[in-house]
Amino acid sequence: MHLVLSLAVLAAGATTATASASSNASLTWGSYRPNVYFGTRSRTPETVLTGLMWHDVHEYIHYQKMRHSCEQGDELDSYAWLQHDARSFGSQSIKDKDANVHIKTELLKSPGGDHGGDWVVRVSGTPMNESESSAIAVYFYMALAGDGSLEIVNTNSKSRGLDSVQLNGNVNGLGDFSFFMHDDENNEVPYFAEKESRKSLGDVRKTQYTAYNAKPEDTWKVKDMVLEQLLRDAQSCISKHSQNPPNPAHGFLLQSNDVPEGNVFVFQKMLKAPFQFDVAFVSKSSHPESDSLSVEDAQPLLGEALTKKLETASQAFHDRFERTFHLKDKGYNERQVEFGEMMLSNMLGGVGYFHGTNIVDRSLEDWEESEPVDFLSQDSGKEEGDDYFSGDDDDSDPSAPKKPQPAPKREGPSSLFSAVPSRPFFPRGFLWDEGFHELLIGAWDNDLSLEIISSWSSKIDANGWVAREQILGAESESKVPAEFQIQYAHFANPPTLLMSLLKFMERLNQAQNQVPFAASGSQPDFKSSLDNEVLSRLHLDDPELAKEYLMRVYPQFKRQYFWFRRTQWGDVDNYGREGKSSEAYRWRGRSGYHTLTSGLDDYPRAMPPQGSEIHVDLISWVGSMAKALKAVATELGIEKDVKKYDKHISNIQQALDDYHWNEESQAYCDAVEVNGESTHVVHLGYLNLFPFILNIVPEDSPRIESFLDLISDPETLWTDFGLASLSKSDKFFATGENYWRGPIWMNIQYLVLKQLYHYKSLDKPYSERAAHIYTKLRDNIVQNVFEEYERTGYTWEQYSPIDGKGQRSHPFTGWTALVLLMMAEIY
Repeated sequence: MHLVLSLAVLAAGATTATASASSNASLTWGSYRPNVYFGTRSRTPETVLTGLMWHDVHEYIHYQKMRHSCEQGDELDSYAWLQHDARSFGSQSIKDKDANVHIKTELLKSPGGDHGGDWVVRVSGTPMNESESSAIAVYFYMALAGDGSLEIVNTNSKSRGLDSVQLNGNVNGLGDFSFFMHDDENNEVPYFAEKESRKSLGDVRKTQYTAYNAKPEDTWKVKDMVLEQLLRDAQSCISKHSQNPPNPAHGFLLQSNDVPEGNVFVFQKMLKAPFQFDVAFVSKSSHPESDSLSVEDAQPLLGEALTKKLETASQAFHDRFERTFHLKDKGYNERQVEFGEMMLSNMLGGVGYFHGTNIVDRSLEDWEESEPVDFLSQDSGKEEGDDYFSGDDDDSDPSAPKKPQPAPKREGPSSLFSAVPSRPFFPRGFLWDEGFHELLIGAWDNDLSLEIISSWSSKIDANGWVAREQILGAESESKVPAEFQIQYAHFANPPTLLMSLLKFMERLNQAQNQVPFAASGSQPDFKSSLDNEVLSRLHLDDPELAKEYLMRVYPQFKRQYFWFRRTQWGDVDNYGREGKSSEAYRWRGRSGYHTLTSGLDDYPRAMPPQGSEIHVDLISWVGSMAKALKAVATELGIEKDVKKYDKHISNIQQALDDYHWNEESQAYCDAVEVNGESTHVVHLGYLNLFPFILNIVPEDSPRIESFLDLISDPETLWTDFGLASLSKSDKFFATGENYWRGPIWMNIQYLVLKQLYHYKSLDKPYSERAAHIYTKLRDNIVQNVFEEYERTGYTWEQYSPIDGKGQRSHPFTGWTALVLLMMAEIY
C-alpha cells in the first residue's frame, strides 16, 4: 500500500514538473506590447519585437494618420480583443472609419521546442462602408530588443518588391528562428494603382521592405523611422515624376535600401479591403529535424490550415468562457455574453512584459517630520492639475531639521509582467490597479495570475517598498512627462495585490475537495495547446506546488506589510485623541487637494494637509493586509505570525471605533486636529466605505446598518448607474478636477457588491435588506456599462453619476472589466 502510494506521489511529482515547464513555455510569447494596436514579444529582456502599422493612401496627406501605438486621439470607432485565452489564442477587432477598414488580428501559438514554440498572426481587413473604396498601406515589422541578428533571404526581385518573405534571426535565449509571410490569393491592390505601368516605380502587387540599423535603445521607434523615410521617398518620387505625379500608393512605396541585415525590418503591403495575410514565427528548436528552416516548416500555420485551427480555437474559447462564467445560464443574451468575453479578453490582451530602468528618489526614505513632504512645486489650493502631485517646501522655520535634497537616480534594469489599466492612456503597471486586475485574471487562469503576482512581489525592495507606478524602459517613459517619472521611496499605494492572493487562498481551499489531475488516473498531454485549462490551475491541483509558491511570496508581502506599519504611521498620542488602540495611519505624499498615494487623488480631505491627520481608508487597507497574511500564515502553519496578525486586526477594529467613528454622520471618517482636539473630516463617499468593503467591521456590528443607509440614500451616493464617489450633497461634488468627486468607479462598485453578497448570505437582521440593495445595484451597474459599450464601442475609466455616460480614458478594461465578475457573481 505504501509503495503504491509512494509511486503515485513520484508520478504526480514528475507530472507536475512537466506541467510546470509546459505552463511556463505557454507564456513565453504573447501580445505583451499592450501600448500598440498589435504587437508581440517574448517574456525575456532580449527579444524580437513585432508590430503592425497602417494608414490610408487615397491622399498623400493621409500618411500623417499612420496608426501604431494606441492613442485616444486616433478616434477609432473601437478596438478590443474580443477573444483571448492568455496562452494560445487571441482575436482582436479594430475599426478605423477614417481609413474605411475593419482590421482583425488573430494570434495562434503552437507549442514545442525550448523557447515557447511557434506562433502566427493573421491580419485581415474588410471595408467598414462597402459603398466606398478602401485603400491602405499595411506595415508589419520586426525589431530587436537587445543583442541579436536579423537577415532577409531570397531577395532576387527586390528591386521591384518581394515575391516571398523569409527573415532569419537569432536572439540570445530564443535561439535561431525565421519569419515567413503568406498572402491570400484573393488580395487586390487599390483600384487607382492597378493601371500604373512605369517600371521606375515599385510593384504595388509585391511586398516591399526596408531595413534599419538603429541605436539599440531606439529600435522600438519604428513609426518615426518609417514616417521619416516615407516623407523623404515620396518627395523624391514626386520630384522625379513632376509632370505626371504617381498616385499615393506608388508614391508611398518603401524604397529598399539594399541592406540585408539590420536590427529593424519593415515589410509593407498596399491593399484594398477585403484582404488577408499571415506572418508566422518558426523556432528552430521546435523543428530539430530540419537542418535549416524553410517555408515548409511554417505550412501548418499558414493559409487554409490556419483558418481551421483558428475556428477550433475560437469555439474552444467560447465553450471555456461559458464553463467559467455561466453567463448564458444566468439569462444574458448573445450580445451581453460577447460583451463579457470582450472584457476578459481585453484584460488578458492588455498583459504586458516590461523591462528597463526606472527613476527613484530615496532621499526621504527614512525621513520623518510632522508635515507631508515632497520635492515638487506648490499646488496647495489649486483645483486644476493632473494625475501628479506637488508638496510642502516651506523652509521658513529655522529651527526645523534641514530637509534632504532631491536625489533621483536610475535603478535597475528590472522586469515586470503585469496587466495595464488602459492601453492608450496607462500602458504600464500600476500597483493600485493590479490587485483588482488579478481578481478577474485569477478567475480565468489561476496560474497566470500567480505568475503576475509573483512578478510584482519581486519589485518589493529590501525595505518593503514598491513603486506605485512601474515606468520601466524608454518605451514606457515615452508615455509619461519626464518630470513625473520619479517614484518616491517613502510613498505608499493601496496594497491591492494581497486581495488577489487571498482570493487564490479561497480557490485553493475549494480545490481541496476536488480530485487533482495527478490523482485522477489520467495524465493529460501537457505539450498540447488544448490543455490550457489544466495549465491554468496547476497550483490548485497540487497542494505542494501551492505551498511552495506561498512560501516564496509570503516573505515579500510580509515585508511590505511591516513597511506600511513603520512608514505610514499616524499619531494617536497627541492631538487630543483618546482610545485603547495604538493603530493609526496617515498617507505620506499629501499636497493641496491631492492624496495621490491613496489612489483617490482629489477626494476631499483635511485642508490644508497636516501631520495630525489619520486616514480611515489607510487603516482599513492595513487591516486588509493583516487578514490576507493571516490566511497565508495559517496555510503555512506559522502560528507565531497568525497570533501577531490576529492582535493587529483586533487593534485596528478598536481604532476604527476609537478614532474614526463619527456619530453625527454615522460614518467612519478621517480625523485631524482642530484647536487641540481631534475632529472628524466629513465628506461622505467612497472613503467612508472602506472599513466595510474591506471586511474589517465585524459581522455583528450595528454600524453595518449605517453602511446600508449610506449606499442606498438617493440624496448621497445612490444613482441609477452605480454609487457616486462623493455625496451629491457635498460642497465639493463635481468640482475641480472632478476625478473622485462624484464619478462612478467600477473597482469600488465591485467591492461594495462583494460585501453585500456576503452580508446577504448571513443570518443577520440586515441580510434581507442587503440582498435587496445588492440586486438593484448590480442590475444598475451592469445595465449602464453594457449600454454605454453598445453606444460608444468602449468601456470607460469612470461613469457620470448624472447621466451614466462613460468618461475619461477609453478603452479602459482594467478594473472596469470587473463588471464581468459582477455579471457572473464571482466574488
